[in-house]
Amino acid sequence: MTSEENIKIGSSVIKEICADLSDGLPVNIALPANGILHIDKLLPFICVYRFNELDIYFSRIVKTQASYLIVNDKVDISHLLEAIRVIISAKFQTFLVLEVWPDENDNSNAFQISCPEGKAPATVTALQSGFEKLQDIYPNIKVNIDNSKYRYPDHLKPLFKVDESKKKGTLVIGITLPVLYKNEATNELYALFFRAYYAVFSETIKRAVFEFIRVQTTDDFQHYLMLGKTNLDEVTLRSDAALAEISEGMSFLLRTTPVNSNEEWKNFRDNKFEKVPSFKYRLISLDPELEKRKLYNIPIDEVDDPTIAFILRGKRLEIEKQLTMLEERGTKNFRFVGESLYGVIKKHVLEQAKHILKTYPKREVVKSKKRYNCYEFAEHAQKELDYYKPKFPDLDLSLEIRNDVAGIMVSKSKLLINDEISLDANRCDALIQHEIGTHILTYCNGKRQPLHQMFEGFEGYDQLQEGLAVIAEYLVGGLTVNRLRLLAGRVIAVESMVNGANFIKTFDLLCREYGFSNRIAYYITMRVYRGGGLTKDAVYLAGLIDLLKYLKSGGILSNLYTGKFNVTHIDLIEELLYRGVLKDPELPRFLGRESVQKRLEKLRNGIDITDLVN
Repeated sequence: MTSEENIKIGSSVIKEICADLSDGLPVNIALPANGILHIDKLLPFICVYRFNELDIYFSRIVKTQASYLIVNDKVDISHLLEAIRVIISAKFQTFLVLEVWPDENDNSNAFQISCPEGKAPATVTALQSGFEKLQDIYPNIKVNIDNSKYRYPDHLKPLFKVDESKKKGTLVIGITLPVLYKNEATNELYALFFRAYYAVFSETIKRAVFEFIRVQTTDDFQHYLMLGKTNLDEVTLRSDAALAEISEGMSFLLRTTPVNSNEEWKNFRDNKFEKVPSFKYRLISLDPELEKRKLYNIPIDEVDDPTIAFILRGKRLEIEKQLTMLEERGTKNFRFVGESLYGVIKKHVLEQAKHILKTYPKREVVKSKKRYNCYEFAEHAQKELDYYKPKFPDLDLSLEIRNDVAGIMVSKSKLLINDEISLDANRCDALIQHEIGTHILTYCNGKRQPLHQMFEGFEGYDQLQEGLAVIAEYLVGGLTVNRLRLLAGRVIAVESMVNGANFIKTFDLLCREYGFSNRIAYYITMRVYRGGGLTKDAVYLAGLIDLLKYLKSGGILSNLYTGKFNVTHIDLIEELLYRGVLKDPELPRFLGRESVQKRLEKLRNGIDITDLVN
């Protein structure tokens, strides 16, 4: 090599890298000629990509890992790699190097795994089975295994010579990846396939390394996901914050809820329930088109972490549809866009709703003589807030008694109580655990996390939040017939609307067939027909059903308090907890009660939804 070709990495840079690794600090450092070294935390492996001309898409694939070296092939990395090996081997007694490179042959559809024969068979098998998952999308994909000492690109020298690597306890595996994700002639990216491709690569490498660790090291990695990234980069944090800002500023439910629902109840009643209410809404003080422009200027495509990119994309799609719904408020299109957002009612959810209403055909008449006014309820609620305050010293956990809220509701970490409220004293604890022990607690836990979505809420988070809150009522012995009937009645109302019934027909259905009072039936129907038809209210019972199924199947209840997300995100939350991206949550105080643990055991054994009533 000429001196021009052999670019050196300065010894001071290598010393700095070694010092950080020895101190357990993350390394993210630029190298000569557009290279980068990233080691999120000390792990027994590294992915290496040596390029002649940088393929930005291939780089993004490599960057899904927590430990990688992307470097110009004219840069001498021998001293750097050896220094990293020494530190890693001292901790793990072994070192795995995965050299990856693109096969840019247009006709290639094969992954090639180059490895020594008989070495780390579980690792090789994990690589093979992982890459073969892409056959579901691209059936012609093949995975070939080559037992060879040539585990590097043809035009380059090996990172470690075979004899040298054996002596140093280092295993090198070469992986050639077919460039199926873009058109080589035009450089056009097949974006949707690329997302699947880099997600499969991310998962496959972690699983393969985990198999290597289980056999080759004594370090206690309990799960393959612990090999993923812990630290979030700047583009991820900026994208997350920008999404949260748009979501919060939209105030979707506020802008789709009538401001005159109480007035119209009186008019509806006075007109003997024969005249359709005329609802009025707040003026929309934002331009949905401009908000959408901001939404799609957020560089989610630059987020390297497939899991977080998936979460952010889901939230962006939800916000986009909600902005479209604001534009279509008052039209039939409002409902149709909403159906694409909240989904259709699943058969089993409708069946459970009817089962509840058949089991409890009439509302429960409260016989308790003791009732609490707003001040008495606030006194009990304040005690619960006082318990959580020391756990979240940076947050304002408080309550307000006001005349402009309906009943009891939560705004972030604040409990709002209507000044004229009168409630059954027996419901006090259940309401406190619903609002404070669930909604406020998950908000506070979310605020401690690095992602804004954890407190602003993932796509469709209301579904699980309401299910969790209702389960809290059951666990403390305060879930009532009326509460369960309300959830079921909302499903019936949504189904009626979707099937073409008008406001009055749905109202009559709730009253005559299902025994709801006129007033309750009106408010159920109002919520369903607001804005032009909002199917969202059906998801609350669905969330409760999903949660019962999750707990019966052995699901971990504590993880659900980490923040605000949907049932579909539970696996992603568990991944981020394993990786150390998210902190373990503070748990509700009521879980410490013996009676609660007994009820929780019933849920784990399986319980009919109608038996939740205490």
